[in-house]
Amino acid sequence: MRSARIKIDYQDTWHHCYNRIAGTSLDRPFRDAEKEQFVRLLKRVCLLYTVRVVSYQVMSNHFHLLVQAPVDEPSAEEACRRFSAFHGGKRTIEPDTPVCRIWQARCRDVSWFMRHLQHLFTAWYNRTRPVRRRGSLWADRFKNTILESGFAVWACWSYIENNPVRAYMVQDAADYRFCSHGVWHQTGRHPFQDNMVALIMPLMNSLFGLTSLREIRDRMDFVLAGKAERETTSTSFAVTVKRRVRHWTSGLVIGSKLYVCNVMSRHREPESIDQHRLAPSHNATGHPLYAWRRLRVTDPV
Repeated sequence: MRSARIKIDYQDTWHHCYNRIAGTSLDRPFRDAEKEQFVRLLKRVCLLYTVRVVSYQVMSNHFHLLVQAPVDEPSAEEACRRFSAFHGGKRTIEPDTPVCRIWQARCRDVSWFMRHLQHLFTAWYNRTRPVRRRGSLWADRFKNTILESGFAVWACWSYIENNPVRAYMVQDAADYRFCSHGVWHQTGRHPFQDNMVALIMPLMNSLFGLTSLREIRDRMDFVLAGKAERETTSTSFAVTVKRRVRHWTSGLVIGSKLYVCNVMSRHREPESIDQHRLAPSHNATGHPLYAWRRLRVTDPV
């Protein structure tokens, strides 16, 4: 039986969202054309939703996104403008109507954002096969990990960007063109530049005193090169970009111990909070992170 997805409706919330296709671990159906289409649809869906993307990684059989879902709904006028932009002006809605109010609520909802993105890609994928296919493309509903703003976001972001290196597809993440870091290097501009300025620059300034996107990119290059890692104990989950770490995909919430317990206390019984053992990690900056893990998880992506 599926458990209800954890959602935070009292503050802006960072999410690491990910999913993989149905089939075996050896299936690799996404070639360059499929990866390019996924990115195009991602940018199109961002016209409609106020969920803000700062990082994406499209692999051969799965994807990762780092997004922030705002706490506030857009105004009626903003929701109508976004609806029209998404449909190229061919469909419109009017402010202060029942349909408008529905879309105001949906626009900030990460579940609707991911559902829409995956539905559009599946529909495109099914109709463009040599033998037209039917049915679901994805193995299950998407998974998401809630991240505390701060080091948890930075550590997860750098982990996401190094996926193609861990998969031995490239030696340098900057050479992989189906991820935000690769596009950033190859074009000189981040594909979601406005979101980087609004969200990542303040975060990186508070963590490391960085004041420009160039400094942030250089810091990411430094970390992806493996120059800022530290060994961890066997009882901790590693904050590393070099190898797969189960907690980044099996964790429900990652952040400080107080943050994780506060989030889970709103969704679990008090006795389960006291009995649940958090997975700790101590990183090179001295900021401890903790993960509330899912039960009966599958292999990470």
